[in-house]
Order: sequence, then C-alpha cells, then structure tokens
Amino acid sequence: MATLTSANLRHRLVLQPRGYQFSIADNLYDLNWITVLARLVSPGAPGRIVKTRLATWELASMASHLEQLAEGGRSLWQPRFFDSGLHLWLRRSTERPDLILVTVVVAQLTGPPPHDVLEHWRGDRMTHEDGLQGLRFVCTRGALALFAEELRIIMQAYPTRALRPTG
Repeated sequence: MATLTSANLRHRLVLQPRGYQFSIADNLYDLNWITVLARLVSPGAPGRIVKTRLATWELASMASHLEQLAEGGRSLWQPRFFDSGLHLWLRRSTERPDLILVTVVVAQLTGPPPHDVLEHWRGDRMTHEDGLQGLRFVCTRGALALFAEELRIIMQAYPTRALRPTG
C-alpha cells in the first residue's frame, strides 16, 4: 500500500495494487493491467474504496515523476493514464518550494472526468453523482518522496510482462 499524506496529516490518498487483472492475454496492455484499489480519506469522510486499473509502466512512470518533484526537479510528465479512473495533478507551491499542491480524482469510470466536475467541489472535497470523488491538499516534498518509494517497492512484485509466442 502506498499512501500520500497531507502536510497537516488530515488528508490521504491511498493506492493499493492488488494484482494483474489478467493472467494471460494477447496484447501488452491486457497482460500488464494492475488492479488498483484507491481511496481518498479526509476528516469526516473516510472515502469509499474505488477499484480502477493502471498499466505497470504507468505506475513506474508515476513513481519516477513523484521522485523528480520531491527532489525539487522539473518534470514535463502529465498524468494521462490510458484507461484508468485515477486522475492526479501535482504542482509545486509558488509560495513555499518545499510544498506540493495535490489534486486527485478517483472513479470506477475510466476516461476523463465529466465536464461538470468543477461544480461538485465543496472546499477541498468533491463528490459527484457519477461516483467520482476528489480531494485537494498540500503535502511536503518528503511525503511525496515516501509515496514514490512505496510505489516502487510495491511494483517490484508486478514487473512489466512480455508477450510470449503462442501456438
């Protein structure tokens, strides 16, 4: 389990990869989908668990990007996952370079969030009738580095698998 915790310790994004979605497949995506349980936790709203999926290389790319930001580097990576219900936006605070502004939306739906998603934000929390949940918080670069490290450790159990010839 990988957890990104806010600087004030009140908000969390929890990702728990559970395993490959398919044991055998005829293409690289199906072979490398990882089922991920995602949860947003904030005071008074423990958040429901949302089951989504990410490709092995998407999780590895996300960990690399998080590490770059945590080390103060710039990264051009944008979190555009192919067929996932996880949407994650990170940017450094202009006021304090040691802080990262986090916006995360999770859903069982795949693809981009609906066009009316902004109307459903109430302060730092968002709920949408289509089952989307969102959370905005600030974290430290250290928390981001720890989250990236936890993702890397988890992903050691789920390496990218290559297609094998059949027949």
